[in-house]
Amino acid sequence: MFRLKFFIPLVLFPTLLGFLGAQVKETHQMIAEWVKTKQLISEEKNNWKSEKSALTDLEDALGKEITDLEEKLLQFEEENIGAAKQRSDLSNRKEKAQNASILYYEGMQKIEKEVKNTEKLLPTPLRDRLSIFYEKIDSQLKNPLPLKKRLEASVALLQSIHLFHRSVHVERQEFSLDDEKSREFRVLYFGLGVAYFVNDSGTVAGWGNPEKNGWQWTRQDELAKEITTGVSMMENRALPRFIKLPLPVPANIK
Repeated sequence: MFRLKFFIPLVLFPTLLGFLGAQVKETHQMIAEWVKTKQLISEEKNNWKSEKSALTDLEDALGKEITDLEEKLLQFEEENIGAAKQRSDLSNRKEKAQNASILYYEGMQKIEKEVKNTEKLLPTPLRDRLSIFYEKIDSQLKNPLPLKKRLEASVALLQSIHLFHRSVHVERQEFSLDDEKSREFRVLYFGLGVAYFVNDSGTVAGWGNPEKNGWQWTRQDELAKEITTGVSMMENRALPRFIKLPLPVPANIK
């Protein structure tokens, strides 16, 4: 009986050793796999940290680039608005300049017309001296001068006419009277209102005044002495004194 009991454990021991060996082997294998898994997890963590850092840097870079682009876009929009305003301002200034040019041109045409109408009212000597200015304001020329030049010519004309009108002048002038005989006279002009003429011999004299078609001359020989005295005083050949000359009444108030 004792031997049988002892025999049974001896029979079971190899079986138990085999079972324990299998368990140990399986345990080692599980430990190895666990270690390997931990290593993979560690590697994945490290890789994720690296990738996360790279992604973070990329995100920061993209965010900065987006910010820069937004700032540039805003600046572009502001500049575009400014450019549009500048274009609008320039367009308005251009339109105003064009309108001013049109008004200037129309005004110049009126001025030139008025100035040309004065030509026949001028004494012949003065008209001859100013003929070059009248030519400059002639817009019917093949190549008319620029408006600025024509304005300067008009101003020069008006200034010369004004200076003549406010002074007394002696001119040598040739014209014919009622007998249609052309003679040379010394003409004493009191501005553009009235003039008195006398020949060098003091035998033919008279007065004249401007009318629509030019100066009209009326013979009145009895005025010769006074007119000659006036001419002599203007030429410093006689002492100043009062002279008596008739003042003709303008035709439009007769």
